[in-house]
Amino acid sequence: MPAIKKILVIRLSSFGDIVLSFPLIKKLKEKFPGAEIDFLTKKEYEEVISLNPDVSSKIFWNDSSGMRKQIRKEKYDLIIDIHKNFRSFYVSFLNSGKVRRYKKENVKKFFLVKLKLSLFKEIIPVYKKYLYTLKDYLSGSDHEFTLSDLNFDRGRFTDETYIVISPASRHFTKTYPKEKFVEFINKLNGKVVLVGSDTENDKVICDYIQKNCHNIINLCGKLNIKELANILYNSEYVMCNDSAVLHLSEAVGKKVVAIFGSTVREFGFFPQLKNSKVFEIKALQCRPCTHIGRNECPLGHFRCMREIQLTVNS
Repeated sequence: MPAIKKILVIRLSSFGDIVLSFPLIKKLKEKFPGAEIDFLTKKEYEEVISLNPDVSSKIFWNDSSGMRKQIRKEKYDLIIDIHKNFRSFYVSFLNSGKVRRYKKENVKKFFLVKLKLSLFKEIIPVYKKYLYTLKDYLSGSDHEFTLSDLNFDRGRFTDETYIVISPASRHFTKTYPKEKFVEFINKLNGKVVLVGSDTENDKVICDYIQKNCHNIINLCGKLNIKELANILYNSEYVMCNDSAVLHLSEAVGKKVVAIFGSTVREFGFFPQLKNSKVFEIKALQCRPCTHIGRNECPLGHFRCMREIQLTVNS
């Protein structure tokens, strides 16, 4: 078998999916210790990739016809496409002697969302689906979830103990109501650090919580990715929706209390650490109503989130 000396991993987006590729990158480093591992993604995710010291070079996607030629010129021994759409297929097809692509299972997702019919014989986490692209080289414990030695400062920003709450999400149906976060936080005794992106949606939610709660440090929109990793790493635990913060928290070994509304375990994005916990309303027949997220509850009641009662001893 020819030696693998140069590898390209393709994942164009997004934040959480890229973080979930880190166990794959770690395993590539273990199996091919002398190999160069490059990563193709969009420029906006440069900070996320910079967390991983095992990535040799970052390549940023552009829509020009030269993208495919650029990849071909590098002469990769192995290309791993864990994005698997038309663009990633186009730039990788016939550009390496070995191309591996992960299995998305979109048909099964469609039947589960539209007909509430589960064809999933086994629920496989997304990080493991990425690892399965290396099935020719893996065995036994190679498929287990692992932490990566990510590149960020571990120093504490405060001597106080605190929990982190990331209350926002890109989609309404994946966002626990801000009023219910307030209800939960006001039952706590300790410090709470709020995190979120610089979007108006995230800032509105975090500002509302800050105004209606005590003992809050609001860092929404004030952190870069490495600073966010630091805040998560030094916390007691992290509470969040089905979002990228969930995956980054577990990547740094932190317990997560995750809140799932319109999405379900079958999609592969549930927590992996044994001490992490999930709040969800399992019995609702309308779940899941989407595998990504919606701007509104299609039935208008939003019971999947409104009926969740968070407990203080999470």
